Amino acid sequence: SQVRQIKRVLMHKFYDGNLLYDIALVELEKPMTCTPSVQLACLPDPTVRVSELKNCYIAGWGLTVAKSQASEILQEAKVLHIDTQLCNSSEWNAGLIHDYHVCAGYPEGGISACKGDSGGPLVCKDNHADFFWQIGVTSWSVGCARPKLPAVFSSTQYFYEWILKQVG
Repeated sequence: SQVRQIKRVLMHKFYDGNLLYDIALVELEKPMTCTPSVQLACLPDPTVRVSELKNCYIAGWGLTVAKSQASEILQEAKVLHIDTQLCNSSEWNAGLIHDYHVCAGYPEGGISACKGDSGGPLVCKDNHADFFWQIGVTSWSVGCARPKLPAVFSSTQYFYEWILKQVG
């Protein structure tokens, strides 16, 4: 395992302390070392067709079952990237999804991010090469892995220019 100290945290200037613009950058005192279990992911610029990515995964230390204890072991799960219009429809999240959100999970529920997973990655394997895109950062969900209520992530593609400006 690798432990690093945080040098600084850059929160989005429009973050409201709740759900709006829920994204931040964390600068570490020392870089992580790439190993077989620690790898880099690419940020999707505006030309990447994120909606076409199929093999997506989440990871986190959050609850594995609603109202349980946080996991002591880092968990990962394969999830579906869910169409934003469907995720925002009246039977799903009913207008709570914004342009800067991405949804992932399963329509029938069962597997998704949960409480304690916030800040974790949503990555998808590139369809033509052997690397991953980090398309989201875990933000929120209604309950855990409920039908028609997938987890909601802050879109790294939406915030691409903001990220570049911050890391300058």
